[in-house]
Amino acid sequence: MTTSNATNDSKKLFTPIQVGDMTLQHRVAMAPLTRSRSPKHVANALNALYYSQRSTPGGLLVSEGTCVDEYSNGYADVPFIFTEEQAKGWKLSTDAVHAKGGFIYAQLWHVGRLSQPQFQPNNQPPVSSSATSARKGRDPARALTVEEIKSTIASYAHAARLAVQQAGFDGVEIHAAHGYLIEQFLNSNTNLRTDTYGGSIENRARFLFEVLDAIVAAVPASKVAIRISPDCNMQGVNDVDPKALYTYVLDRLDKYDLAYIQLTEPLWGAWLSGPKHTESKLVYYRGLLTNPKTKIMLTGGYTCESAEEAVASARADLVGFGRDFITNPDLVSRLSRGLPVTQDADALTGHYGGGPKKYTDYPTWEEEQSAKFLMSKI
Repeated sequence: MTTSNATNDSKKLFTPIQVGDMTLQHRVAMAPLTRSRSPKHVANALNALYYSQRSTPGGLLVSEGTCVDEYSNGYADVPFIFTEEQAKGWKLSTDAVHAKGGFIYAQLWHVGRLSQPQFQPNNQPPVSSSATSARKGRDPARALTVEEIKSTIASYAHAARLAVQQAGFDGVEIHAAHGYLIEQFLNSNTNLRTDTYGGSIENRARFLFEVLDAIVAAVPASKVAIRISPDCNMQGVNDVDPKALYTYVLDRLDKYDLAYIQLTEPLWGAWLSGPKHTESKLVYYRGLLTNPKTKIMLTGGYTCESAEEAVASARADLVGFGRDFITNPDLVSRLSRGLPVTQDADALTGHYGGGPKKYTDYPTWEEEQSAKFLMSKI
């Protein structure tokens, strides 16, 4: 376990903030976490319990990646959001979060070339910006036609509309990070196109901004966010000039009056260590974002202390926590009270797929103490 020594009284992390249409009571957000527990790709009551357990009054949760059309999926049992049935399934979770006074955004997801034929209609190759392969020995993806690009953009807008208007989400977050489809268009090693969606930085960014424009036409910009990972080089994507690319992208994003922009640390992850947050590449990219209407969420490897520093120094307005929310459904309470944060002794198994085990069976602090007390009496 890790322990925070700070008290709630001294933490800016636990002060209110306006984010889009939401008045949050603290700055600890649950980052999106794929958990693969939605059989037939429809969110269910078990998912609702999971999100409810992690909800707090005035707290923000971001859902796991949620596929926007039948071509966007690359994994078993992940939820979709492009039919009314799927929206109805998600309504169980949004109602459960709202019942506890919380807020929840849907993360809109298209994995692109990271999919495989078994997850695609008629076992066809996955789609991407160009015919490149994400893994050694894996067949290349198929390059989207311009007509298919337009259809994919429409899928994002349709999913956003369903999420807000029928599923009850408070907003949507566009997943434009970590080597998925939007990053496959952005980066030069995965975008080999010679039409208006390839070549120059402006052209490679065209897909991202057409997706964003379609979504803000479908739902208010105050209900729209985006996750982006500047110069992260995850899952095989990289650019010949990442600083120029992401400077251009962030300069444009700053003009949209979005609810928030989530920046993920370049090297933090379950399998990687990285530099101190105060020395990461994000320090430069964060400085490009100056629109007071758009709040900044930083995510990746944060502790209570480093999150407090990020908020107190104004590098972040919110801080996203991922893995700690898996093992601590009451993470916000633990951080605010300086209580130990439980770490998973086996972080590599049980997180993807299955049932309640390693999903909804993690105890709160009070439940842990009650169990210890009872065991001491046996």
